[in-house]
Amino acid sequence: MKSKLLKITASLLIGGFFLWLAFRNVEFSELWDQISTVSFYWLPFFVVALVFSHYLRAERWRLLLADDGQFIGRTTLFAGVMLGYVVNSLVPRLGEISRPVYVARKEEISSGNLIGTIVAERFFDLLTMFFLILVTTFLLVSDVELLQEVFGVQGWTWKQFIWIPVTFVILLIAMVAFYKLMIVLDRKQITTNPVILRLISAAKSFGEGMISLRRVKSWPRFLLYTAGIWTGYIVMTYLPFYMMDMQTVYGLTFADGIVVTVVSSIGVSIPTPAAVGSYHLFIQQCLHLLYDVSLVQALTYATVTHAVTVISVFVIGPIALWWDKYYTLRYS
Repeated sequence: MKSKLLKITASLLIGGFFLWLAFRNVEFSELWDQISTVSFYWLPFFVVALVFSHYLRAERWRLLLADDGQFIGRTTLFAGVMLGYVVNSLVPRLGEISRPVYVARKEEISSGNLIGTIVAERFFDLLTMFFLILVTTFLLVSDVELLQEVFGVQGWTWKQFIWIPVTFVILLIAMVAFYKLMIVLDRKQITTNPVILRLISAAKSFGEGMISLRRVKSWPRFLLYTAGIWTGYIVMTYLPFYMMDMQTVYGLTFADGIVVTVVSSIGVSIPTPAAVGSYHLFIQQCLHLLYDVSLVQALTYATVTHAVTVISVFVIGPIALWWDKYYTLRYS
């Protein structure tokens, strides 16, 4: 309990620090004036893109589970995905546990394997994000030094950068090694203690979930779903350009939306509640440094898009959970 409280406190402090960095050079009155002029005609399309990307995430997860011999309904998986986002908005990273636990309890199956598939999915998302960072760096940004300043790595040497792919390789080896070790322990039956045997069995199930990417039978579909997920994110970044005519004033394009999406994904990955602070700072610095958007306008963009995203998740999440329960009761 104390460790969980410490984690929550630490995440709040981190978020508060990032918020201070983002807001320190902006007058609140000026920010409010900017927000009051925002147009929201893009909002319905934004919500459609949000639902679309999260639905595809559920479909991709379903593909992982189906290839493992588990067939779970789409409504349950989508409800689990939305529940994960709701919980993550309150307690960072807890949503990665609540999502598989919800589905496991609903389907009355072991949660260990499902949690392992979340680890595999997130690992693949990290690889995708790293690929998009490379594309952004070499194809979409004219001044790489400014992009490094946005990420805060302008002083890095090539030896520091090389640790990024090395880390991916180490994580992959660790995942496979963990699974192999659990298989060995399960086969050798090194103890008769029922508690330890259950722990080994649960760890083995978790390991099977972690290496579920190895069992994917339809990689074209898996990659298509992944492309659709990130396309949805990019659309969610691009559409709000129109709330302040940023596509006209600053000439922001769909390609620029890709750049901002990649930068924001780094901010979202920092463990703060609902990415508060980290998202605001990364978006503000990206728009200001790369596209000369004023600090107050950049922060307006970050504040409005963040608020709209969080509110949408808190509205759609309970609806998805209700629909899953209703659908199950009606068709079971």
